[in-house]
Amino acid sequence: MLIVFAGLISLGLSLGCKGTTVKEANPVFTSAPPRRSLVNHTADAEEQRLAEQGDPQEGGIVPVAFHEIGVAPLSGSSVVATVNGKPVFVDDVLGGVRRRIESDPNLTDEQRQLILMQSLRARTREYAEDSLVVQALEATIPEDKQKTIRDSLEPAFQEVCQKMMKDNKLASEEDLDTWLENQGFTRREMKDTFIRRQFVVGYVQSKIQVPKQIDRAVLVKHYQEHLAEYTPDEEVRFAEIVVRFRDHGDREGAEGVMTQVVERLGKKEDFGKVALELSDVLSSEKRGDIGWIKRGSLADKALEAMLFEMSAGDMTSVQVREDRFEVYKVIDHRHPKTVEFQAVQKEIEAKKLEELREAAQKQVLDDLRAKGIIVTIFDGDKPSDKSVRR
Repeated sequence: MLIVFAGLISLGLSLGCKGTTVKEANPVFTSAPPRRSLVNHTADAEEQRLAEQGDPQEGGIVPVAFHEIGVAPLSGSSVVATVNGKPVFVDDVLGGVRRRIESDPNLTDEQRQLILMQSLRARTREYAEDSLVVQALEATIPEDKQKTIRDSLEPAFQEVCQKMMKDNKLASEEDLDTWLENQGFTRREMKDTFIRRQFVVGYVQSKIQVPKQIDRAVLVKHYQEHLAEYTPDEEVRFAEIVVRFRDHGDREGAEGVMTQVVERLGKKEDFGKVALELSDVLSSEKRGDIGWIKRGSLADKALEAMLFEMSAGDMTSVQVREDRFEVYKVIDHRHPKTVEFQAVQKEIEAKKLEELREAAQKQVLDDLRAKGIIVTIFDGDKPSDKSVRR
């Protein structure tokens, strides 16, 4: 779906370049049509009120008051940012989240404002940067082509709805609407957010150019420079039999039990069976099997070094400790062996292509940020009364 959508946007961009146009000083951020909020009708009304009050000032500048932190309570129509002069309202950023917070009877007014401010602080910048992308798309693709793109996303949105219904065991679309309402959202808001996100992703994808494959020499160079990544760590799987003095009265009693252990193992009896019957409680539960370890895993470095020098099937002599006797057996020993280049070639290529995509996407977004102007109430200079160009 993403590839098809990016293709539709590319088509829209090419079609949008035909015909008579007015050359703008900034070709990316051309004069935008009147703002249509995706999720905030109250905000639309507020913007219309601001636009209509009084006569336009010289140069088409209309004063827009930013929300002043700590001065007045936040509302859905509070301005928290501007993107190239277009105001961003609380409900643009938070939507149903704001309504849900404000309707929570367990919160005081002060707590509501605190939660709203924290939520805005976390989301406003990201929303504003997405708006840069949406503005670029709207400025370069004719409205009829935008509608075509929106219509093409309907099947994908319906899939999202169906999955949501399945995940939440909802029987009908009415149940979905009720469920969303309980979460503080509407299906229209969810759809607008979905389409907005697809616009952002699709536009960026349509602007990047990444090769379909990477030259083999580049892949080999990466492989050689990262051999450690393709060489698994040396590992040992071992088992133990532990006979503690306290479990058998004293050291002499423990010696008797360990003697039985040595005799039975000397007769080639199964190590796990002997551990099950004669080892301490912790070891006997798993028939003495400790599992796989890598170098550096054990606190007892002398024991670890000894285990890594042994081959699969080897056993240690009896190890005498202050309060116990121990015997160890190496069940398996994996020696490091570098994976052949051919086995990881496709993996390396996929990784390099993804790196190129991420770098290209970042470049597109960086270019938009460089050409655009974002101001938020969380910036260092906390604006209180900025001018917005019509």
